[in-house]
Amino acid sequence: MPDTAGEEREAMMAEDDTVRYLCLLDELETSKELLKSGFGHLQEIDMGNTFYHLPHQLLASGFERLMKCYIAVVDKGRDGAYPDGDAMRADGHDLGRLLEKIRTNYYGGTQRPLLRQDLAFIKTDSVLNDCMRILSLFGKKGRYYNLNVVAGARHEPMAPKDEWEALESRVEDPTPYHGDQERLHRDYYPRVNSTLIAKMERLVRAIAMQFTLGGHADPRGEIRRLSCVYRKFRNLRDDQFGTSDYRRSVEILRGDADQWIRRSAHEIAGSCWPSVAVTKAEFGDEWPFRDDRVIVECRDDLFCIVNVGGYDFALNGAARSRFGLPCPHEAGMAVLGKSVGPFIEMARGLSSSH
Repeated sequence: MPDTAGEEREAMMAEDDTVRYLCLLDELETSKELLKSGFGHLQEIDMGNTFYHLPHQLLASGFERLMKCYIAVVDKGRDGAYPDGDAMRADGHDLGRLLEKIRTNYYGGTQRPLLRQDLAFIKTDSVLNDCMRILSLFGKKGRYYNLNVVAGARHEPMAPKDEWEALESRVEDPTPYHGDQERLHRDYYPRVNSTLIAKMERLVRAIAMQFTLGGHADPRGEIRRLSCVYRKFRNLRDDQFGTSDYRRSVEILRGDADQWIRRSAHEIAGSCWPSVAVTKAEFGDEWPFRDDRVIVECRDDLFCIVNVGGYDFALNGAARSRFGLPCPHEAGMAVLGKSVGPFIEMARGLSSSH
C-alpha cells in the first residue's frame, strides 16, 4: 500500500519550505530598500540636519536583515533546513558578531582575487568596522534608550550620534572648514558621507557576490535565485563606490525639471556675461559633474553659474538666491563628495579677466 501519510508529510514540508523561501525573498528585498534609504538619509546629513537617528535605524536594520538572510539561505543549502528561531535570535542586533560569522564561516570563493581582496577589506578596514560597531551600538541599545531609562532601566551614557560624528572627524578633519558654512555644506559633509557610504557599499557588494560566486552548496538553486535582489550592488565597480545618489529629495527635484532654466551653448555664448566651456578630460579625476562637458559663467562679478546638460545651476549661494536656481549636487547633476569649488574659482576668474 502507498505510504500516504509519508507523502502528505513531504508535501507539507515542501509547502513550508516554499513559504519560508518567499518570506526570505521578501525580507531580502526589505533589507535592500532599508539600506538604500539609509544611505539617502545619510547623504542629507550636514550642519543643518544632525538627525542621525533615522539613517542609523535604517542602516542598522538593513544590514542585520541582509546578513541574517544570507546566513539563513547558506545554512539551508548546507544542512537542508533553515535555522530555527533560537539560532536567528542568538546573534541579536550585533552586526559585528554577524559580520565575523560571515567572514569566518560563510565566505567562499576566495580563489578569486576580487573576493579575496574584499574579504581582506572586511577584516581590516577600520572605518568600516567602526561603522558596524556604531550601528550595532544603536541597534542594541540606542533605538529605545530614552524610553528604557524612563521605564526604569539604568542610565548608562551611550551616544551613537557622538561616536558617528567622531568617526566623521577621523575620516576628515573639519577644522579647516569652521567659519565657512557654505564649504561645510558644499564640500565637507558630502565628501565625508561619500567616504562612509563607499565603505558600506563595498561590504554590501562583498555579501551580494557571495550569492553567485561564493561556491556554497545550493541543491535547490535558492541562493542563485535570491542573487537577483542585490544585482545592482553586486555589479558596482570599485570606482563607483560613494558616487550613487540615494536621496529621495533628488527624485522630487528632478520631478520639477520642466521648471529648470534651459539654455543652449549658443545662447550662453551670445549673452553679455563671460563664460568658458570645461570638459572632464581637461579637468581630471576629481570631475564632479555627471556630464562630461559643462559651461561656467559669472554674472555681475558675483553670481557663479554652471550649465550642465543644457540646464543652469547655481554654483554659489548668491546665484541660488538671486535666480532661484537649484544647486547641481541637490539636483543630482553632480557627484556627492566631489567639490564644485574649483568651478566657483573659474567663474570668479572670468569676472576678474573680463
